[in-house]
Amino acid sequence: MATECQSMNEIDSFLLSTVNKGDVTSVQTLLSSIANPVAYLNRVYKESEENICSLLMIACLNEYEEMVSMLLHSFKFDLEVLNIVEISVKDQNLKVYENVTALWAAAALNNVKIIKLLVEHGAHVNHTIKTNSTPLRCVCFHGDVNMARYLIEHGADVNIRKEHNDTNLILSVFREHMELVHYLVDELGCDVNEYDDENRSPLYLAVERGSFELVEFFLNRGARNFPPLCGQLSPLMLAADKRRNDLVNAIIPYCSLSERIEAEELLGSAFACREYGICELEKSFEHFSRALELRETYHLPKTLRKSTHEIFNHRQECQTIDQLEELKSNSDNLYIEALLIRERLLGPTNVKYRHSLLHRGATLANTTQYQQGIALWMYQLELHRQHAIPIYSKQLRYFVKTFAFIVHKCSPISTRNLCQIIIVIMEELNRNTKEFDYNLYTLLFLITIIIQVYIFFLF
Repeated sequence: MATECQSMNEIDSFLLSTVNKGDVTSVQTLLSSIANPVAYLNRVYKESEENICSLLMIACLNEYEEMVSMLLHSFKFDLEVLNIVEISVKDQNLKVYENVTALWAAAALNNVKIIKLLVEHGAHVNHTIKTNSTPLRCVCFHGDVNMARYLIEHGADVNIRKEHNDTNLILSVFREHMELVHYLVDELGCDVNEYDDENRSPLYLAVERGSFELVEFFLNRGARNFPPLCGQLSPLMLAADKRRNDLVNAIIPYCSLSERIEAEELLGSAFACREYGICELEKSFEHFSRALELRETYHLPKTLRKSTHEIFNHRQECQTIDQLEELKSNSDNLYIEALLIRERLLGPTNVKYRHSLLHRGATLANTTQYQQGIALWMYQLELHRQHAIPIYSKQLRYFVKTFAFIVHKCSPISTRNLCQIIIVIMEELNRNTKEFDYNLYTLLFLITIIIQVYIFFLF
């Protein structure tokens, strides 16, 4: 065989071909007949722009268990050769991973037999790829408790964190692997109050995933309702914003009175917002009332904004049950109450609050209350500008398309509003070079509308 493959390039070509086909006999025969087989086993081959792999890695990616077994048993070579691979892990899209070893790839593909073969032949169980992911993390992604236990028994460090302080426990919660969570916490002693760079704790992730079982599990093991970072929510407030009464009621006993009151208020505001499901103003009123009763009983008045705003009809939030009762028959005022509460609790820069303004504006525009809807959008844009928050190009396009519809219905749009959105688009043209063409077309679209408006009023 070696005489047929006279050059190294010919040997390379033959090995790549036979390994990709899974031809164990041919690969073994060739490698056994050449003087230095390790030279071929320890190098990487550029199969494509995304895949630069060793022969062992190619066998692992193809899940050729017999090929992997033959290479490990027949030859002594470096199992820690670093590769670049493009793979799809379970339900994820194709992604390129760098500094990958064969064991990490086998774990990512959840191939138990290959994992054990590599570990038994001395593969490094704590190798970290470019993102600091480990083979154990891959196993946690799949939720395989037996394989996690196997790697731990062979020296895997459960405390190695991926980039952004993403832990194995946090990943297991996100993937909702209940049995694995039990193992990590109850047997390995993982901290239920650990958190990542975004301040997301296991309890927060359990709420985000909507798992009552996981929420109850962590509360029973001492998980705390961490106060949020700027622009984020605590687990309790996240549950309230998701309209999850059951999760709110589960977490409330572990929280302060003020946290309970604010959760009731946010829950009520969420039931008013259509972006979270159908609008249920009766439930909003019920939660607002409960919060006000608690405030009155324990003398905890709200801290209201210092000034009123035209888009909220110059209203302030209700401080008493009697004030709230006056709004009961007026759905518009209850919506305003909900928005005022969301601004106080979430803050004007919070994406959820800004989304509520956007959605309420769209609801008003869809019911021919054009001026009220536009006013909310302009207020939202002003928050973007005031706090230097980037604006999605598609959102600007949506505004302009709606303006076109309003003009078509022969309804006026104020020059002030048109100028305001022109300024915003111009700012985005200077800031967002990636979306320059898209925003430029939006601006031209808006200019066309303005011309139509003035022609309409002239003639």
